[in-house]
Amino acid sequence: MHIPRVVLAGTHSGAGKTTIATGIMAVLHQDGFPVQGYKVGPDYIDPTYHTLATGRPSRNLDRWLLSSHLREVFARSAKENWAVIEGVMGMFDGMSGTPGYGSTADIARELKAPVILIADGSSMARSAAALVYGYQNFEQGLHLAGVIFNRVKSKMQEQILRTAIKELDLPVLGCLPLETNLRLPERHLGLVPVGEHKPREEYIEDLAISIRQYIDIDLLIEIMQSAPAFQPTSEYRDLNEQLKVDANLEQDTQLKSRFRLGYAWDEAFLFYYRDALELMQRRGFTLIPFSPLHDRSLPPELDGLMLGGGFPELFLEQLSQNQSMLESIRRFHAGGKPIYAECGGYMYLGQSIADFNGNSYPVVGIIPMHSEMTSRLQGIGYHRGELLKPSFLGKEGTLVQGHEFHYSKVTFDSEPKPAYRLIKGESERLEGYAHQNIFASYLHLNFAGQPELIEFWHQTNGVSP
Repeated sequence: MHIPRVVLAGTHSGAGKTTIATGIMAVLHQDGFPVQGYKVGPDYIDPTYHTLATGRPSRNLDRWLLSSHLREVFARSAKENWAVIEGVMGMFDGMSGTPGYGSTADIARELKAPVILIADGSSMARSAAALVYGYQNFEQGLHLAGVIFNRVKSKMQEQILRTAIKELDLPVLGCLPLETNLRLPERHLGLVPVGEHKPREEYIEDLAISIRQYIDIDLLIEIMQSAPAFQPTSEYRDLNEQLKVDANLEQDTQLKSRFRLGYAWDEAFLFYYRDALELMQRRGFTLIPFSPLHDRSLPPELDGLMLGGGFPELFLEQLSQNQSMLESIRRFHAGGKPIYAECGGYMYLGQSIADFNGNSYPVVGIIPMHSEMTSRLQGIGYHRGELLKPSFLGKEGTLVQGHEFHYSKVTFDSEPKPAYRLIKGESERLEGYAHQNIFASYLHLNFAGQPELIEFWHQTNGVSP
């Protein structure tokens, strides 16, 4: 497969990756290229800006969550498109305690994609060459194809930076000046998601104008086209053959039955992986969105519920006052059909949620626990989870790979009924709630990396074994 592609890596978090990546995607989209955006790592929020710029859902490339399925997941969505991949943190920052596993550099090597390094040039002169030289030579197997300097203070400094990088025989694709009006809004989990609060309408246009003015797009296109042929997976050589297999599975599923899954989708609940949703559709699920904020009740004739993460803590009064929706979910639970929830969705199913000011609001009330927001991170990082009891996701002892990132904590009214034993290195702890038809926890999963969980769910029709 020939997939024009590029990875935009940063020297560190905060170098301007999301702003520059979004702007580049916007320019290519405006110029008629079929742009597919990606984000390295588990982040749900940055991809919403990619989607805004391209009109096409962005996707995540996470080594831990996708495992051996990463290249296949990439090939499916990148096929016949131009892939712009935004990195995570600094270029070589990966999973804690590992030599770059899951880092931007790791994903670039896996995808054989050329890399453009984004560096904050605000306080450097010739030292920039030493910095870039380190990134160029730190690990083998990478193709560093160019540099973009961000937050450059003057034309004089730009000339100094360009002259310094000439010593490395590496092109400088552009130097963006220090412009605060192009920064994206942030808060406790990072950027504010587009689904919750869109930037001003002119933002993407203004960003694209700046990118055109300061970055050599023709050279970027040349670098993307230089990427070598891509091998989807090591298991099979022709992605089209796998797509035919999927089509046959889809047809067989339609002849049997489809599982009508309602999933929460609004400003408060918007953390889902696009590839996971598409996998669910291929494996027999009909996905039906509903809004805990705005709808008065659940959609009719559902076979299951899924409540993803998001920011329920910012909409507590509205969520709590929507009594008809709360009661509709309680009735659904009483009917015994499966309910799956992650993070914000997990909190919403509890008795109450207290906001950052300590104000408590009643919510669904089908899990005997209370959540409260705190000023400090309560959970972050990748974990392996072991199912402690049979559920609609799998048998007891089934292993999953997920991640957590939250500022809230929970307190149970009665003895907890944990869903997982979380394992990280030598440490273990219990997490979540699994009882009767509920499976909920802080752990985020990407089902595209573990399709067997979805297949088990569909095959058992959501009934725990």
